[in-house]
Amino acid sequence: MIGLKTFVGAVAGIAMVLVVGAAVAADAPARGEGMRAGLKIDYYYGDFGHVDKVLEYVASNDSIPGEPMPNLDFRGGEGKPVFNQKHKNYVAAIITGFINFPSAGTHMIKVRSNDGVRIAIAGLTVFEDPKPHPDRTSDPVPVKVSEAGWLPIEIVYFERKGSWSLELTWQQDGDFSAIPASHFAH
Repeated sequence: MIGLKTFVGAVAGIAMVLVVGAAVAADAPARGEGMRAGLKIDYYYGDFGHVDKVLEYVASNDSIPGEPMPNLDFRGGEGKPVFNQKHKNYVAAIITGFINFPSAGTHMIKVRSNDGVRIAIAGLTVFEDPKPHPDRTSDPVPVKVSEAGWLPIEIVYFERKGSWSLELTWQQDGDFSAIPASHFAH
């Protein structure tokens, strides 16, 4: 169902470096033929204590598809529904699609999450903070791509209870900012 592969070699404890081969390039950020705006999301409900538990559950349970997510820039206070569905706690999501990198080279990203998250780009894990935790932002994570264009992205995420967040930012012109919706497709 979801093809996550871990790249051996941790950086700063939990971040991973990604070296990607040839990308499926498109006119940045024009979406390729058949691509639609946003990221696909499938929901699952239960008390997950680790992203691996989400994947175990996903293997034998049907999802509840959600409306596509425009980007990964979400924070919810306690008692607020997670993403674009009605549940406030005990929610897991598998988020899939493509991310457009505007140029070849090393791109710095940061991930803010509450609770567990694993992010894979082009099939390789680039970041993981897999257990329940309060809102926190990762150190900068280098992601190296060989050419500009669209690469597959897969996110495994879960929220146990209380407040929640999932944000993916990148460094542009020296500052980190939310990746624009125009750089996501499914």
